[in-house]
Formats: sequence, structure tokens, C-alpha cells
Amino acid sequence: MDTDTTRLDAGHAPPATAEILEGLNDLLQLDHDAIGAYQIAMEKLHDRDHADQIAGFRRDHERHIRELNELIAELGGTPKNHPHATGPFKLALQSLGGLAGDKGVLMAFRTNELQVRSKYDSYASKANHWPTHIKRIIDGCALDEERHYRWVSDVLGKDENVLLDPVDKVRERATAAGHKLDAARERVADAAGQVRDRVAGGVDAVRNRIADLTDPGPAGGAAYGEEGYDGYPAGASRTADLRTRAQVLAANAGDGFEQRFNQQPLQTLLIAGIAGFVIGRLLR
Repeated sequence: MDTDTTRLDAGHAPPATAEILEGLNDLLQLDHDAIGAYQIAMEKLHDRDHADQIAGFRRDHERHIRELNELIAELGGTPKNHPHATGPFKLALQSLGGLAGDKGVLMAFRTNELQVRSKYDSYASKANHWPTHIKRIIDGCALDEERHYRWVSDVLGKDENVLLDPVDKVRERATAAGHKLDAARERVADAAGQVRDRVAGGVDAVRNRIADLTDPGPAGGAAYGEEGYDGYPAGASRTADLRTRAQVLAANAGDGFEQRFNQQPLQTLLIAGIAGFVIGRLLR
């Protein structure tokens, strides 16, 4: 029997399934990122024992990719079998580490592993609300990443870890805060969408009201008389001027709201709310 966790219907995924697919594809791309970094590390390391160890870790990521592809296919999604857009940057970082010899390669490798471990840990927590078999696979992958990270930390030695561990903690806290910020942004975006719709409706209403008042037809023209308003001839020139201004104001209001919201979301929501109230009063 089909459920919201087993199939997608004509591209309309239930929210729970869409969320799982997004997460699985994020991890899938992360594993592709890691494999590229592993390959560079293996090629640049002079210590072949260390290179062989990383080759074993690479096989873990290849297994992750197979498992994630199977889960995504099971849910009816399309696997994203390619690195993230930031993948080239990570590869460049790993490659530059080679300029400092094996130690530089391993330190760059450790930085990449910290990011992979942190993201898998985050998804292991999210997977508490996902189907049990998916949660089990994510947990297994997260344990692999913990093992990889601990190995390279031990190889770098106690002195390096004393220096780097505080940085790791800061990064991990930043990662957790980032997920909370993403959730807050989604809530703000939803609220902004509602306010933007209301403001847009108000702007349209004002624009229509101005259009009615500036109509050069019998109703609009008669209001100005034969001499027109403020010395303008009744009809086209004054009407065109007012209508053009109204259209420019309305367009600028919509574009300006989008730009201001992207820069200052909370302040923009407050201003938009006040504007909506004022427009509502004017139209009564």
C-alpha cells in the first residue's frame, strides 16, 4: 500500500516525504564532495599508510552513496549524484593543503571531515522523525564520519588538537545555530509572503482608485471642467501625467519591498504591517 513515505504522486510530494528527500539528497551531494577531497588527499600524501587508510574511508563514502541512492529511489525521488556548488572550493582547500606537506594535507582533510561529521550529526537528529530504516542508515553513516574524524585528529597529534578543538566547538555551535536560523527564516518568509500579498492588494486598490480619478472619459473629464485642473487642459496630458506617476509608485513599491525584505526582514515586516493598516484606512 502506498503511503507518504513510499511514493511521490506526479511530483506532488507530501511535506514529510519532500523534507526527507531534500535531506537525503543533501547528504548524497556531501558524500560526493568528500570523495573528491579524499582522492586529492590520497594523491598528495607521501605516507602511503595514511593514504591507504583514507582509501578505506573513501569506500565508506561509496557505500553511503549506494545506500542513499536506494533510499531516494524508494521514495520516488531523483538522486543528485554530483557535488554541491561549493564542492570546487572544498577541493581547492584540500589541494592547497599539499603545499605544506603531509601535515597540511591532513589538516585540510580534517577541516573537510569536521564539516561532513557535523552535517551527518545534524541529520541523525532530524531522522528521529523519519522512518526507522532510514534513521538506521543515517546513524550508521554518522558513526563512519565520527570514526574518520577521530582518526585524522589522532594522527595530527595532541598539540594540534589542543589548538584546533576550541575552533571545532565554535564551528559546531555555529552549525547548530545555522539550522535554527534557517527554520526562523522560513517562518519569517511565510509571514512576509502574507504581508506582501496584503500590501500588493492595497497598492493595486490605490492604483485603481487613481486610475478612476484620472479617467479622461466623461466621468473623469467632467470633474476638471473645460479648463482642466491647475491650468492643464481637460483630458489627456494631465491624466497621462497622474497615471504614469501612479504606475511608477506602484511598481517601485513592489520592487522596493522585495529588496528591503532581503536586507532587513524584521524591520520590513513591521513597516509593511503599518503600511497595510494605513492603506486599509484610506480605502474605507
